[in-house]
Amino acid sequence: MTARPTTAPVIGLCLMALVLEGYDLLMYGTVVPSLLAYEPWQLDATDVGMLGSLTGVGMLIGALVAAGVADRWGRRRTLLAAVLVFSAAMGVCALAPTPAVFGVGRMAVGIGAGVLMPTAASTLIEFSHSRTRARSVAMGFVGTSIGGILAGVLSLWLVPTFGFRAMFVAGLVPALLFLPLMLRYLPESPAYLTSRGRATEATAIGARYGLEPEPTSAVPHPERGLRALFGSGRTTATLLFWGMTLVCLLVLFGVATWLPALMKSAGYPLGAALSFLLTLNVGGAVGALGGAALADRYGIKPVTAIGFLCAAVSLIMIATGPPTAVVYLLVLLAGVGTTGTQILLNTFIGGHYPAACRTTGIGMALGVGRIGAIIGPTYGGFFVAAGAGTTWQLLAFAAPAVVGAALTALVPRRNDDTNTTPAVSATDQEAVR
Repeated sequence: MTARPTTAPVIGLCLMALVLEGYDLLMYGTVVPSLLAYEPWQLDATDVGMLGSLTGVGMLIGALVAAGVADRWGRRRTLLAAVLVFSAAMGVCALAPTPAVFGVGRMAVGIGAGVLMPTAASTLIEFSHSRTRARSVAMGFVGTSIGGILAGVLSLWLVPTFGFRAMFVAGLVPALLFLPLMLRYLPESPAYLTSRGRATEATAIGARYGLEPEPTSAVPHPERGLRALFGSGRTTATLLFWGMTLVCLLVLFGVATWLPALMKSAGYPLGAALSFLLTLNVGGAVGALGGAALADRYGIKPVTAIGFLCAAVSLIMIATGPPTAVVYLLVLLAGVGTTGTQILLNTFIGGHYPAACRTTGIGMALGVGRIGAIIGPTYGGFFVAAGAGTTWQLLAFAAPAVVGAALTALVPRRNDDTNTTPAVSATDQEAVR
């Protein structure tokens, strides 16, 4: 009996790559208290914030690299290179003799992750069916939250027992086992092959994985590169996507970096403070999957706006000092509104552009958005260094989330040009409204 074609293997490989990436990115918050207490380096809050921001600088560089090369090299080679870079960088951090070397390692982690995210988003979009696109992307990108959850769980044991360096070693070892699997089993995207005029190869891979055929598969798309993001009436949406991603990543990285330290300063012990970061990442996974199901049913635009508001409201409520059980629930909702919203944004943005410039579109949005990732940890560090109370620090992160909701509401409907873009189903049109 012939097995039914399925895209599950591709989604699974992207999921695993994003688990590794999520761990490498989000584990930093778990080592912030240890870095502040590490006497040989004598770091203060501003230093630790700046080291955290270097990852955002690397992600900015990586996203721009992805925008420049992934639509030319292909999804497969770009994904492999990204995982190799950020995994090797974790080894550099584990062995770093000085803060300067540590910072170089964190920047390299960001470069690899910055390349991976837009390329993985394009791959997941292109290996999904239009009626379940948001869910397919979320199933892959929930790996980012799973990586963060693993970081939170491992930190409860590794950091107190072995110190912060053990967290970086734990991020390197799985990659050594996973890269050979990617090399053997990850296919090239048929949508990418179609956009490069390789229709025969695209058809064969599409049949193997049961993908919907491209209506214009024999004709390469005429629009490529940065100019395509501003063609066919896309300028307003492109600029709004850049702004939405910037504020989302500012809140996400700022909160992920400083939440354990903030909660510890509010009187919680280190173990409890680290458990809040674990809860935040659980919320990201819940938000990704739950939000994607709602987006496929009701449209991705209103669900994304609600996600931003969820982050804002939860942070404001935490600032009021509710009981501990309520704080955990609110931190969970903050994860829904930060990581969960960013995963929805990847789908929203990718669905707006044709395959020939899809990774460029996502990569440029994430590249500009990395300004927010750079600002976020330093932004939080500024309030800590200034002696602002926990309440004001939380409110400072709630404000950009409100701005993100407003920008989402302004995104226009996609203007499909039937002469230059593939036909879009009614379901797919609804998904980008």
